[in-house]
Amino acid sequence: MSKDKNQRPSSEWRELLKADYDYPEEIEKAGKRRVRRKARKAYRQEQREEYKRRLADERRREPITAGGAILVMVVVLAIGAAATHWWPDRTGAPSTVGHAGDTTRVQTGGGQDGEQPSTPPAPKPPQPSPSAKADRSKPEKSAEGWARAYLTRNPPVDKTHTASVDRAAPWMTDALVVNLKQFDDKAWAELVSNGGVSKVDKVTVGPADDDRVRKQADTEARVWRKTSVDITVKGYRTYTETRVYLTEIMLTSDGWRVGRVLGV
Repeated sequence: MSKDKNQRPSSEWRELLKADYDYPEEIEKAGKRRVRRKARKAYRQEQREEYKRRLADERRREPITAGGAILVMVVVLAIGAAATHWWPDRTGAPSTVGHAGDTTRVQTGGGQDGEQPSTPPAPKPPQPSPSAKADRSKPEKSAEGWARAYLTRNPPVDKTHTASVDRAAPWMTDALVVNLKQFDDKAWAELVSNGGVSKVDKVTVGPADDDRVRKQADTEARVWRKTSVDITVKGYRTYTETRVYLTEIMLTSDGWRVGRVLGV
């Protein structure tokens, strides 16, 4: 559809906004200069408003060009891509931007600006093995399993010596578990005073050649064994020691279990 003959191109309206004004004769013939100045100002304001209204009408009538449509599409796509890349995902977590060559580093020295290096967490003691997995096939296996679990200790994590009793429970009778929890352990107290952590290096189980049990002969359901445990203690002082126990091991319905200990 062709434009109205009375309509002017937008460029002409812009030129009109910049052009000098031809004031009506009645304004030029006004008596006082101040009156003429106010009248001219009002006339110019009225003409500018009229020109702006006509220019806006012209712009609304002009169809969008192909180049303008492409530009709008590019802007919309760019905004969508940016939102997908930077906007939080549906779970509310911010998107992660990876960079080639990034690695995770652990600070081992002092930090910058007076920051202090973080203290490494205390090592956790071994967790007790489930009863079904404890090797109770032989008296020697039960004595060794009990010694390793009972004497591997970390006071900052264990809090009390009963934690090591629980770890060793799969190799003990219920009665011995209750008994060890009721009384304090001298070795535990020494470990705490040294601020140390104990680790079992070696366990040796052999015949109980001790006067206290020599007269008690082994039977098919009960035996005595000498259990020697080599331990390394790391704390204010680092040292190794060997603890020797006499262990009475009994045959139960689910294998051999330590039922009595001398030397604790």
